[in-house]
Amino acid sequence: MRARAYLPFALASVLALGALFGRQDAAPAAEEEPLVAQMKLIEEGMKALRRSVRAPERRAESLEWAVKLQAAAQACKVLPLPMAKELEGVEREALETAYRKEMIGFVAELLELELALLDGDVERARASHGRLSEMEDTGHERFVEDG
Repeated sequence: MRARAYLPFALASVLALGALFGRQDAAPAAEEEPLVAQMKLIEEGMKALRRSVRAPERRAESLEWAVKLQAAAQACKVLPLPMAKELEGVEREALETAYRKEMIGFVAELLELELALLDGDVERARASHGRLSEMEDTGHERFVEDG
């Protein structure tokens, strides 16, 4: 019976120590630019899709990634493009317009991928993923400074 009386104290002590020593980060990581964060998510998703899109039994996972990538690409198309900071006027507007159109095309292809997955058409989904990979490579060549 007596052991039960100490239980709340022991639990509170463990929780307090966990809160005190649980985070041992030396310094918070520098905030990365929103566009970079979204692009990293897209890269991660494209790699995951490369594996899952080939396997009909992983359809749910592929569909989840397709939706995540659509959201990330939608966010990217309105975020500031780092290369555009160096430009002004008409040149800047032309670059931003071309980038936005490229991202719209990427989203459209992601929708095609989703339709193929919903139809259970593995070959069409694989072909769509291939087109997305090409678009990703082309986009990096055109819109990333270190290509």
